[in-house]
Amino acid sequence: MAAKSPKTKEFEQYLTDPTDAQVGHGDYLVSPGTAFLKYTVEAKDAVDLAARKFPTKKNGEYTKDSLDSLQHIVTAMVPAVMGHFETYQRYLFAGAFDMSVHLADFDVDKFMAKLDKVSSVSIDPVRLSAHRGLGAESIGILLADSLSGWHNPTRVNELFGAFNLKRQLFSGEDCDRLATLWQLRHSIVHTGGTLTLPDAQKVPALAGHGNCKTVFEKNFIYEISRKLHPVVKRSTEGFGAQYKTNLQAGVAADVGRKVSEFFRVGSSISAWLKT
Repeated sequence: MAAKSPKTKEFEQYLTDPTDAQVGHGDYLVSPGTAFLKYTVEAKDAVDLAARKFPTKKNGEYTKDSLDSLQHIVTAMVPAVMGHFETYQRYLFAGAFDMSVHLADFDVDKFMAKLDKVSSVSIDPVRLSAHRGLGAESIGILLADSLSGWHNPTRVNELFGAFNLKRQLFSGEDCDRLATLWQLRHSIVHTGGTLTLPDAQKVPALAGHGNCKTVFEKNFIYEISRKLHPVVKRSTEGFGAQYKTNLQAGVAADVGRKVSEFFRVGSSISAWLKT
């Protein structure tokens, strides 16, 4: 007797309850760096589990079906990881703005003027209405959502430069590595998984890979997670240290703890945090 096909449902009906491993916006509100790294470790573990369970030949090599599936899974993970990285950047910026009421000599007019030179600030009325009832904590998120350039690490540095803390978020080396990841993500999402020749020429590290399919080895997500651990730690805690030195004198203890937790970066793989 043939097995019954599962009952068909509309797309939205396939949404289900998340497990505890899923990272959400609530996590990013508390500690953006920690939330992002948690997601990368979960993504790495998911690929590792598949890699261990997929069938292999007698010589230990993957079967063709296994290799095809692994390549699909790893490639699909790249945009997901970079989507979380964008969320990390946005929520870090948003929280820094929300807590700027506790900064000494923070001038909103100067901040907005400097920000406007990097990315025009335009609040969409429809987007604004979506934040009804969420409280003042959503102001920074609304501002971050109105800005462009989150896929360009140099532009992100300029956005954070509006805080005038004399501390760039990303180093030059970090910018180079992130630019490579963003371009790979772009090729997967926007050009059907092919790194076109013009796109490859935009990033020096990819210059020799034009007109190639964006397919990766099974340990690629592992490497993204491992290499982004110190990047996120340096960036978040470095910017946070400068931020905290600019807090108003006599700031309330609970505010100080909230700021410290926000800029703290932790991971279940603490060894990867070493810079």
